Amino acid sequence: LQDFYQKMSGAYQQIFSRCGLKTIVVEASSGTIGGDISHEFMVLSETGEDKVVQCQKCSWAANFEIGQDKKRCPKCQEQVKITRAIEVGHIFQLGTKYSDKMGANFIDSKGKSQPVWMGCYGIGIGRLMAAIVETHHDDKGIIWLPSIAPFEVYLAPLDQGEALKQAKKVEQDLSQNGLKVLLDDRDQTPGVKFADADLIGLPVRLV
Repeated sequence: LQDFYQKMSGAYQQIFSRCGLKTIVVEASSGTIGGDISHEFMVLSETGEDKVVQCQKCSWAANFEIGQDKKRCPKCQEQVKITRAIEVGHIFQLGTKYSDKMGANFIDSKGKSQPVWMGCYGIGIGRLMAAIVETHHDDKGIIWLPSIAPFEVYLAPLDQGEALKQAKKVEQDLSQNGLKVLLDDRDQTPGVKFADADLIGLPVRLV
């Protein structure tokens, strides 16, 4: 369990990194889910609804529920600071809490029945998207990274005649080459389309 727990923690950090997020792993309360050990993955943000207690010297950090009474780091005794954050993931070492109750056992190498050791791993998709938008935007809208953008290309023809006809050919060519294309075929002015393109914030814009 402990070995797999560490592998999952590393995998989660890679996922969040690919999403363009810098996360810190903090000690957390297991709450009603239970288990002896759990950690949350936090993105530091002034608009976050959570709070993190973080050492200013070493890597120790905890959520506010765990660390609110601490004035100094339990590892290095340095002063701690409180910052706001967005929780994007939570992992738990459940131990045998549930397998004991359910009778979920396995037979070990000595032929003895033992309870299964369990872990629980979760990523909040809604929170994750909110954190991405919160950390990747400008005053005009979202700035999607290519690795997570819902479409890779925003394609805007500026009239409903020949430009639209050519745009549909470009869309077909790009799609056949594996790119996800958002074709803006609305009968709108260029200004409206450009403003919406800024708001949506896809990686590539073709006009």
